Amino acid sequence: MADILNIPGLGKFEIVEVYTYYDQPVLFACKNAAGHLYLVLAVDENDQYETWFYAAVSVERLNHIRSGAIDLHDAFADSEDGFLLQVIVPYDDQIPLRTEPIQPNQISEEMLPIPGERLNFKTVFRTRETIEILQKRREEAPKFTITGTLIGASLKSKRFDIETTEKIYTGDIAEEAIETVKNATLSREYTATIQEITQKSEVTDEITKTEYQLLSLG
Repeated sequence: MADILNIPGLGKFEIVEVYTYYDQPVLFACKNAAGHLYLVLAVDENDQYETWFYAAVSVERLNHIRSGAIDLHDAFADSEDGFLLQVIVPYDDQIPLRTEPIQPNQISEEMLPIPGERLNFKTVFRTRETIEILQKRREEAPKFTITGTLIGASLKSKRFDIETTEKIYTGDIAEEAIETVKNATLSREYTATIQEITQKSEVTDEITKTEYQLLSLG
């Protein structure tokens, strides 16, 4: 495998997810020591060198690409920064690796994924720092008690729905509440302790979603 994880000016990279693999990763996400994320694509090769595109991405955009909301063509042709880094990696170790910015109008369509080609990941990609922030936010979130009808409960997905006279509360079932939910009956009224969990955009810090975690049911 060519040394595509040590880029002058960007530093050493660590692969965090591989999406396509042919003898080596050819489409993957990676991050450098500063924590900056890049989506990387192998676009060309000959008997002297390989050509790669590096597109800087935020966590939010990477999740849109992973889920298929943004197709792979636009992930590179309409990059978040407005340009890509083209990295030329020679097979001869004596020849230095070369990087240069490239604008979308300089990119040949043959070098890009076919329009409409998408990833389809159901999970959400989070950095270690994001996980720690979410955990802290969860620990600090207010807890309160409601009384309502259990209208939905899935132990497989660990999701619940409780309807009160005011609204329907939906969210995850905490591990400590699994046993009580397991023995609960749908359409019955229960008193539940829940916790409000807000999700924020990692780019704007605005609240994008509010859900609830079920802590106890009795």
